[in-house]
Amino acid sequence: MRVLLDTNVVLDYLGANQGFTDDAEKVFTLAEKRNDIKLVSSSAITDIIYVLKRAVKDMNIVQQKYKSFRNRISILSVTEQDIDKAFSRNWKDFEDAVQYTVAETNGVDCIITRNKGDFEEDRIPCYTPVEFIDKFTENN
Repeated sequence: MRVLLDTNVVLDYLGANQGFTDDAEKVFTLAEKRNDIKLVSSSAITDIIYVLKRAVKDMNIVQQKYKSFRNRISILSVTEQDIDKAFSRNWKDFEDAVQYTVAETNGVDCIITRNKGDFEEDRIPCYTPVEFIDKFTENN
């Protein structure tokens, strides 16, 4: 399964959002166990680095975290067609419209986010980290 990780889940995984790290780590572990392909859009990477640098205030630590994280994910390009389509969606949150459009363009099976309500269409299922863990744990 191809899983797009929203910016907030990646930031949780990298420790920028205290209180959410455990669930994000469980998502990564479960996805790897299931051989899911973990994807992040290239536009999210710039946001992730920006927020992470503000949180830890040390670019060397940011680079170390990124390198470790980078080995666990694949990055999807954001094209001009994705940007145009995201604008045409007229969503309240443009960044989420871009994430959704990139997921759609690349045949992603689901999106994992803490902000499901920000994704205003439902052709691609969205799960919170807890929902993803509950739904795809082997015992369920």
